[in-house]
Amino acid sequence: MLLILTLIINFITLAMALWLGLYVVTRSPRSLIAWLTGFTLWSIAGLFMNVLLALNPPPELTTPPIWISYFLPFWHTAAFKEQAAHSWLAGWSVTLSIVLWHHVTMLMRPGRLTLWRWMRVLAGYGIAIAAIFIQVYTPLLFTSVSGDPLYLNAIKAGPLYAGFALLMLLFTGMSVTNLARSAHNAPATMPRKQLIVLAVATVTGGLAGPLFIAASAFGLPVPIIIISILLGIAVALTGYGVARYSALVNGRTIRRDFTYNAVAIGLVAVLYLLIIWLLIRTYNIPTVTIFFVVIMAIITHSLIDIIRRGLDTIFYREKTRQLRENLRQLARRAGEQADQDGNLALALDSMCASVHAKFGLLTLCENNQLRLAATYRWHGSGLHVNPGDLAADDILPLEPGYFAPPLAEAALLIPLHAETEQLGALILGQPVNSTHYSQADIELLLYPSDRIADAIQNIEREGEYLDQIAALVEKNQPAIVPTPTDISVKAVEDALRNLSNYAHLGEHPLAKTKLVKARLLPGTVTHLDRGKAVYRVVAEAVEKLRPDGGIPADPPPREWYPYLILQSAYLEDVPNRDIMSRLYISEGTFNRTRRAALRAVTQALEEMEIAAK
Repeated sequence: MLLILTLIINFITLAMALWLGLYVVTRSPRSLIAWLTGFTLWSIAGLFMNVLLALNPPPELTTPPIWISYFLPFWHTAAFKEQAAHSWLAGWSVTLSIVLWHHVTMLMRPGRLTLWRWMRVLAGYGIAIAAIFIQVYTPLLFTSVSGDPLYLNAIKAGPLYAGFALLMLLFTGMSVTNLARSAHNAPATMPRKQLIVLAVATVTGGLAGPLFIAASAFGLPVPIIIISILLGIAVALTGYGVARYSALVNGRTIRRDFTYNAVAIGLVAVLYLLIIWLLIRTYNIPTVTIFFVVIMAIITHSLIDIIRRGLDTIFYREKTRQLRENLRQLARRAGEQADQDGNLALALDSMCASVHAKFGLLTLCENNQLRLAATYRWHGSGLHVNPGDLAADDILPLEPGYFAPPLAEAALLIPLHAETEQLGALILGQPVNSTHYSQADIELLLYPSDRIADAIQNIEREGEYLDQIAALVEKNQPAIVPTPTDISVKAVEDALRNLSNYAHLGEHPLAKTKLVKARLLPGTVTHLDRGKAVYRVVAEAVEKLRPDGGIPADPPPREWYPYLILQSAYLEDVPNRDIMSRLYISEGTFNRTRRAALRAVTQALEEMEIAAK
């Protein structure tokens, strides 16, 4: 049971670390914090891979290929020969992930990186490189690796292990300190919460260090699954925390996008997992294959958008590339429309923090109903006011008790206007150290409240625009083209020119259509019978051009021209000049109208042929 649980936990955390690293990087590709966080998560993923390879070692290779050393650079190729599970446990070093994360927390500190901060960062990387080199090429970090890989005491500490372990604990503590100071100096509540979450993640992951030291140095049989769970929690909190922190810094939210991407990648990973499991059961493929297949599935599907952009530069011209990029941005905007309350909550958080409000509410008036769109430090059960209670022309200071509880401590009402329409209102509680807001505080709130009103109006307009664009795309979708038939304009014109020749019509391509075959009477088998059926079908199609009502007096209206031209020229054998004279049209107009009429008759025959099927 312990073996199965250890495999499941490490496999899930490996997939989660890979995906979260890719998600953070792809959502903020120009952010150094995002890239360093991605490398941190991928580095921790190497630890989970250590356990999976130890519990499911690859098949023994007498002569490992050279490319193995590039594909698995931190794992010694001797592990492929020895088939020793413990050899895989000492593959990837945890040192790199710790110093990378320390660098991330340095970048989150307010202000620029000073010389002292840079020295600490560079010292961390120097220690990490030294630890990796010593672990791969010497026995100084681990004197021996033996025992049950399910327990941490399978790895025995070497003479330099204690020194490196203490240094890693030191860098973990400095990371927590950096995050705590950043949270203390954060200007708003929402970024502060994310920094606190990251600090909790660092502490949780850091707990794995003392356990690892105790097990390796003193031989305590600590199950390795405990380390995996602690690091898995740290990975989840770190990935989501950095993604959300980066979004908040850029003034956006990722809640729906994060969930959507997680579900999509999760479904893909499960599908690949099922397929490779069936192959393992059917063809006895090594179990270790499942790890690498799912890893590649997560990587490739997470990078699909980036790959598409790269291919666009090869296959499309600049204008087309720009159009496709605009469509992708439109799709993202459509997704952000669904998360508009998250963006409003971010703006409300910033406003309330700037004036130290005890609480804040952002209400929207929709269909003569009030909706609570965002809150700040609000613990009430609901909003018990009517739209008329929030109607105001300008910012309105409130006396205590203006609203009934739980809004009794509301001190400021800020209406949100778009032109002449009130879209909603902001209700701010009393300041932390006062019962009223000063005039300076009120003036400080004027500009952001106007921007919130503009944002709400833009959200509504963007929703309307997106609906219009969707309707436009739907309207301009190319019509479904029916199955091509043998009927062409040239064939129809030929049939019309030879309407009096039943023998010719009997061998005409139109005679092979189902439409004509359906018009044949029982017992009619000769080509002349088929010619007569073609005549009736073509004449019927021409007749469909005829407008409603009787033939008008000369000169006839323009809508009669197509029918009269075909009827007179082909069915009645009237010379073209007589037709032009009767209709008072030039030769050019006659020819254009005749060609248009022929196309109309051809399309009518095609539709009749499809209906006959």
